[in-house]
Amino acid sequence: MNRHLLIVYPHWPPSNLAGMHRARLVANGARDCGWDVTVIAVHPDHYEESLDPEMEGLVREGIEVVFTAASPVLHVAGMRLIGDIGLRGFRRIRAAAQHWLEHHHTDFIWFPIPSWYTPLMAPRLSRKFRTPYGVDYIDPWVYQLTEHEPMFSRAWWTRKAALILEPRAIRQAALISGVAEEYFLPALRRNFTLEEPPVTVSFPYGFDPEDHKKEPIKSVYPFDPEVGRYIFYAGAFLPHSEPFARQLLAAVASLVKAESWPADLRLQFVGTGRRPGPSIADLAEAMGLGGIVCEHPERIPFLSVQSLLRKAQASLVLGSTEAHYTASKTFQCLLAGNPVISILHQDSSALTFIQSCKADQYSIGWHPSMEDISADIEQALLNCIQSDSQDWNPDLQPLNQHTSTQGTRLLLDAIESLTR
Repeated sequence: MNRHLLIVYPHWPPSNLAGMHRARLVANGARDCGWDVTVIAVHPDHYEESLDPEMEGLVREGIEVVFTAASPVLHVAGMRLIGDIGLRGFRRIRAAAQHWLEHHHTDFIWFPIPSWYTPLMAPRLSRKFRTPYGVDYIDPWVYQLTEHEPMFSRAWWTRKAALILEPRAIRQAALISGVAEEYFLPALRRNFTLEEPPVTVSFPYGFDPEDHKKEPIKSVYPFDPEVGRYIFYAGAFLPHSEPFARQLLAAVASLVKAESWPADLRLQFVGTGRRPGPSIADLAEAMGLGGIVCEHPERIPFLSVQSLLRKAQASLVLGSTEAHYTASKTFQCLLAGNPVISILHQDSSALTFIQSCKADQYSIGWHPSMEDISADIEQALLNCIQSDSQDWNPDLQPLNQHTSTQGTRLLLDAIESLTR
């Protein structure tokens, strides 16, 4: 009998949110490793974000999905009070998980977070059905606030709630995993003694090679990639990325002033989302770059992102001042086959990936002791703009150890050590 993994995560294709990719890649990887996989998720009819039907074609055959309903988003006095899909679907997800466990053999239950609420059902399910569980940190649950998230803000209250809820969810977990060890180490220190630590394993998102063999059936582009050239950034504009974004745009402004920025070259940001504090467009406008730096906050379909990366003159990886940020988009950028410009904490694993592929010609490694790196960024941009495309010849062989299947194998090995 094959071993069986139950993944409880509210989003599943045709969702295109970042967390969904973690669940999808692990489900695919587990199937590649010979495990049976069942996913319990909320039905797409209850998602708030735009759907990406082509994502359904990136799921391995044989993965069983149990969809549940969810309550509508709760608005009070015109304000969105309860919208988190894990909270809206909590009772129905728990009921579906309980029904599944009552009728099927399951070796392990795995709860990726966020959503922060679904793992709260884990201790009860684990005790009742004598099935171990694990919690996977896609992001830190208790995270450092920025200057744009003051006391009594929504983010402030979310962090206060996290300090209360996290212990209830993870203290009985048999395994804690995460995109990087630094994502969950503080949680271990807060919630476990040295005598009773859970098994831990860290592995990045990685990438599924099959994802990069497919072109979109129906392209959804927020700009015309055939008009002029562009440097492409795809992904959220994170709070702790703002210092890098400001210095990047300062470097662009300096090149424009020196007439070293090509007239047909644009810096295109897609899927940046909406966050406390200034947007990319706000920062660009303040620096007089409104016609050169373009921001499209809404997410676009995954395969359309891959297509735009392949068409770009170069891709941009904008990291975080937090060393643990992994910048999983790095793999997509490297696999696109075009130069990669990166601004990352010097201890970031993403910078290690780039360096291992000998693809760091245009990389900036930042450290807290470095106040201003705009001149370094300016030089990297100039070098990239002036380079011949033949100069870009990275060695992608080291990426083979970071496929999603290889990462999932680490997770499954850890699970098997618990369930032998």
